[in-house]
Amino acid sequence: REAVSAARRHVAGLIGANPRRIVFTGGGSESNNLAIKGAAFARRGQGNHIVTTPVEHPSVLGASRFLGRLGYEVTFLAVDEAGWVDPERLREAMREGTILVSVMMANNETGTLLPIRELCAAAHAVGALFHTDAVQAVGKIPVDVEALGVDLLSLAAHKFHGPKGAGALYVRKGVELEPLVHGGQQEGGLRAGTENVPQIAGMGKAAELALGRLGRAEGVRRLRDRLEAGIRRLVPGARLNGHPESRLPNTLNMTLPGLRGESLVIALDQRGVALSSGSACKSGSPEPTHVLLAMGRSEEEAHCAVRFSLSADTTAEDVDEALAALARVLEEMETAVRFLPCK
Repeated sequence: REAVSAARRHVAGLIGANPRRIVFTGGGSESNNLAIKGAAFARRGQGNHIVTTPVEHPSVLGASRFLGRLGYEVTFLAVDEAGWVDPERLREAMREGTILVSVMMANNETGTLLPIRELCAAAHAVGALFHTDAVQAVGKIPVDVEALGVDLLSLAAHKFHGPKGAGALYVRKGVELEPLVHGGQQEGGLRAGTENVPQIAGMGKAAELALGRLGRAEGVRRLRDRLEAGIRRLVPGARLNGHPESRLPNTLNMTLPGLRGESLVIALDQRGVALSSGSACKSGSPEPTHVLLAMGRSEEEAHCAVRFSLSADTTAEDVDEALAALARVLEEMETAVRFLPCK
């Protein structure tokens, strides 16, 4: 019990929350499902309209579409070419009967940061709850649930170097959710079943360490910019996918013309560089990423996109080695490396 309580305090401290408002789950996807379905079921008598975006994590999109099949109305807000959502567009989309708005804090593929405080205020103006999937943001940038005003916030341990299979949902005081798993009264009655104490304890320790690393974000940002500048020198016409300024310090997503992402992932992996085509969650999928398509990229541009992720442990030497490996791959393209077309 003490291990779980300590973990709850550390996770709460990472997002500026009261520990009593933290519900432990089995990961970010479960947290998103509990937030979206739980809020929709609990508020069915107040309306049936939900607003989200087409660039959300598959767990948010899947939960929203599931509710659509149950008779809820779901609006997907369009995003601009940087993957950004204009709060005014949200105001125009909401109406009487809007019960929930769910918009991610940071995109898991591009790193674009959304204006959560403004979007949350717009949702509250019509009486809707506001949920944000902060899985990609927590541990990388400062997050304060009180300053943001959000009602529900999802996070996952493995995104800040904790164990996989551990997550949490912040639930603001007074917000009612219908549990997805019924049974005992664990986690305030919102998630029945015996707690996975080792995973929860690991998440708590990771949260404690992550809080101490937040001050290193600017150094990570400088390394990301160093990597981006190096790629632009090596690949003429390389294009940033995401907001040029409002983005996570550790994420770099670029379209490299003529270089199919999947082929580049394999070629660089053989040289000790880990990256992905699309999001880390969808690596291995042959389909172009839904995020880049929603941002207006063509299928060819989406297939030519790669995503680099840095951390507080990344060094300048790591970045330079990655750029040197990319340079070698480009030199060998005409002979040893065969890239499929970006189609």
